[in-house]
Amino acid sequence: MYKTFVLKKFELISDYPFNFSVLKKRYSFLNSKKLFNKKISILINTNNNIKNNTYFKKKEFFIKNSDNKIIVNFNGKILKIKNSIFEYKIKISIDQNFSKLELINVLDSLIMIKFIQSKFLPLHSSGFSLNKKGYLLSSYGGTGKTRLILEANKFSSKCKIFDEWCLLKKNIVFPLRKEILLMDYDILSYRNFFNIVDFYRAKLSKFITFKKIKDFFRFSRLILPYKYEYFENVGPFKLNNIFFINQKKKSKIVVLKVSKKVISNQILKNFKHERKNLIRLSLVNNSITKFKNKINLIKLYKSLLISSLNICKHKNILIDKKNKNFNEIFNKILIND
Repeated sequence: MYKTFVLKKFELISDYPFNFSVLKKRYSFLNSKKLFNKKISILINTNNNIKNNTYFKKKEFFIKNSDNKIIVNFNGKILKIKNSIFEYKIKISIDQNFSKLELINVLDSLIMIKFIQSKFLPLHSSGFSLNKKGYLLSSYGGTGKTRLILEANKFSSKCKIFDEWCLLKKNIVFPLRKEILLMDYDILSYRNFFNIVDFYRAKLSKFITFKKIKDFFRFSRLILPYKYEYFENVGPFKLNNIFFINQKKKSKIVVLKVSKKVISNQILKNFKHERKNLIRLSLVNNSITKFKNKINLIKLYKSLLISSLNICKHKNILIDKKNKNFNEIFNKILIND
């Protein structure tokens, strides 16, 4: 048997030498943190004879099987979860030809579920801390969250930053990983942060738009469409302000005070959008009669969110979709804390 600890007290035990390094990198900042009170084990057994009564070709979603197990189908290959995902020992049976990336994504969903069970709130967001004040910026992809933390980093290299996802416990923000995902346009906008070779590889990536040519250049490492960059100042901080970013056409930069109900619904909707498979997994789990351990995950998530909103300021910031002046947006956030 092969054993891997993704996090402290979170182990994967399998009969096949899967490479879980990608999964461990997603939580690189948390590897040494004590997050769980009880040990969590996921047992993975490979089996080439897995059969499913309900067959879905070239579609990926969770369903309830006739034998009361959770099924994940991906291109006709099957993964079965044999007991409740809310238990501390979860048994999985998997077709050996099941997509390894999809296995990683299922395990990623289970880790997120265990965070919520342990009263850590996962948030799709970026954030920074300046002058002993912590700011969290929540929104959908493509709204400029990464560019705003790069503005914070440019303002002061002593600030704390994170991007993509964090865990919130009471009013403390914990990044998930040490690196920050930067797209080619991020690198081009902040060239002083990066070496000259990466800058020109990113520039070439932005210039090439034809997919097949871009794929060839990417595999040849001649272009840089994205990069995970290590920042020394990625770290936890105390939260004081939560902003939800809304993009609208022809909008000036406007900061609005909103109720807990409004911003909690915005953040919850964002979480559901980003973690559709996780939500589906929990719903199917709770629909299986023989599973005794069931939790209303959305209700628990919202309860944790409201508790955090009770101890910090919460606002919306409206920006024009075409506004690329992130320095102006960043300064607007600072003066409206």
